Amino acid sequence: MKRIFVVLALAVMTATTLSAQVLQKASQRLELATVETELGGFETAQLEVFQMHDDGTYWLSVGHLGIGSDLVQLQFDPVFELFIPLGNSLEEALAKMKELQAFYKKPRLSTMEVQGCLAAMYPGENLEPVTITSRRLLGTKILSFSLQRDDFVRATYISKADFGSLVFSLKAYKALHPKEL
Repeated sequence: MKRIFVVLALAVMTATTLSAQVLQKASQRLELATVETELGGFETAQLEVFQMHDDGTYWLSVGHLGIGSDLVQLQFDPVFELFIPLGNSLEEALAKMKELQAFYKKPRLSTMEVQGCLAAMYPGENLEPVTITSRRLLGTKILSFSLQRDDFVRATYISKADFGSLVFSLKAYKALHPKEL
């Protein structure tokens, strides 16, 4: 009985320590702009521009990626997010967001490559190529953010309206905080 109690106590202490470390890292994200978008009839995704408190880098989170082919994605990963670095100042972040927003005007199936990081809750240092593709779906312009993994594609899709709302929110944040560089 004593062994069981000790094992349970150690398990609880370990879980508490790990969750405290995860929460400490997660709390270092300073949210600047957020848009919640509907993926299907019942799923939602969150787009977010945030600043890392420890190093001041600005990031775009395009949400959780599905797995599948270029067009069909199965959403099942609620942990890993795709992060795109935007720069070290609010001006750089806004310029990069406008550059991405301008890509919606490119012809259908145009692609460009940016660096990104697929990680859990907190962007890391291991950046890899992310392919951004301009697509049209039932008269709606969308961007596909995708990573190639062996035979599968990990991807998410963002509509022009949702991305525009995110850029507008970032501009509003900048207007409210004019002294922030």
